[in-house]
Amino acid sequence: MVMQTIQIRLTEGLVEQIKSLVDKGIYPNSSECVRDAVRRLITGAGGKLELKEAEKVKQQIQKEIKESFQKPTGTSDLYPEDYSIREQIFSVLRKTARSFNFQEVESPAFETLDLLTKKSGQEILTQIFTLEQKGDEKFGLRFDLTVPITRMFLEKQKSIAKPVKWYALNRMWRYERPQAGRLREFYQLSVELFGSENPNSDAEVINLAIQCLKKLGLTDKDFFVKINNRKLLQGLLLSIVKEDKLEELVRIIDKSPKITPEEFKKELSRIKADYNKIRDILKCKTLEDIEKLKLNKMAKEGLEELKAVTSMIDKRYFKFDISVARGLAYYTGTVFEIFDKQEKFRALAGGGRYDNLVELYDGASTPATGFGMGYSTLSLLLKEKDLLPAADIAPDYFVVMIGDTKEKSLEIIKQLRKRYKVEYDLNERNVGNQMKYANSLNAKKVIFIGGDELKAGLFSVKDMKSGKEEKLSLDLL
Repeated sequence: MVMQTIQIRLTEGLVEQIKSLVDKGIYPNSSECVRDAVRRLITGAGGKLELKEAEKVKQQIQKEIKESFQKPTGTSDLYPEDYSIREQIFSVLRKTARSFNFQEVESPAFETLDLLTKKSGQEILTQIFTLEQKGDEKFGLRFDLTVPITRMFLEKQKSIAKPVKWYALNRMWRYERPQAGRLREFYQLSVELFGSENPNSDAEVINLAIQCLKKLGLTDKDFFVKINNRKLLQGLLLSIVKEDKLEELVRIIDKSPKITPEEFKKELSRIKADYNKIRDILKCKTLEDIEKLKLNKMAKEGLEELKAVTSMIDKRYFKFDISVARGLAYYTGTVFEIFDKQEKFRALAGGGRYDNLVELYDGASTPATGFGMGYSTLSLLLKEKDLLPAADIAPDYFVVMIGDTKEKSLEIIKQLRKRYKVEYDLNERNVGNQMKYANSLNAKKVIFIGGDELKAGLFSVKDMKSGKEEKLSLDLL
């Protein structure tokens, strides 16, 4: 019997507990204690230990062994089929962004904690995966792409023509409780437009978001855009609360669809906001309803901006929703969120205008707008609508070698691989088993290469789906 060794990492606290058992003579050494726990885990033999302390340590060892071989909570493994599906979706998103002339950029996976916390404050630290500190530098994994892209823009702000249209499609991390459509490690399309305060820019990014979904096969029956304007909402609310309570009230209204009416009333009462007046605002379902209200200068400005933006968006895809505020304080104008039609899932995308963010990072005042679209929720909706692309991992050709043709076959494979995905049996099995292997790989076509085929310069090519077979020369392949 061949013995194999595996490395097991245990926490410091557990190691100390194991040492205490050894000191008491329960086990001769630490290794024997771990071996006993593993033996019981694998074989199920031995039953419970009589000594409670030893039983507790054994269970903890087994727990840590199991956890050491599991993927981290809130992450996804992508096998070849999954990866192929995701990359096809990403290809559509990239192609659509480029059709609007947005250029792709990429930033480091980690940034300084000062940069990451400046936009959202120190409270965001609880959601940042921080890196072990080396020297005086403090880094964390990025939790969105707007921050690093804004940093990149600052470095080039004085030298590049505006407006600047950039996008990124990459991985990021956020420490929080995982749930459907929300992971700790996730991918997101981030679209950012710097240097234009014109409503055309807001319409441009919203239309791009809509087009991305349409290109994936979704229609106005599958999703819609909730749209609002922060100036409009804040202008209306300033008649109800003082400015120092405004941001808190906006956050309460933004989360109102996710809480019960009783909770909503309680939250409003806490900041002494009049429920009836808030209710009258939230009753407005169209811009015409809003126009019937008494509007101050800020609200009128927001309303005009919103009218201008919505005039450039297909009316089948959007709905005015006064409660949409995008929670974060740095949004300054038009804001929007995209949901599936039944609002079964989390938001597919969300964004808006953030004219003060560049200045917050010590750049010259620059208007900006953009959105983020998460892959996790998007893939859930595409799956429900049966719109996920088929995995494309099958070889275009599988070469079956007949007899002593390996040298010539490898030359032909080399030529074919310049244009196609080509596979052959690395284990050099007989023809029957080569065909079984080709079937298991779902090969699209099989090329048979034997002595007679090489002599004639014609090769039998079998279409594995239709079963049709034909003779072709290498140049036709």
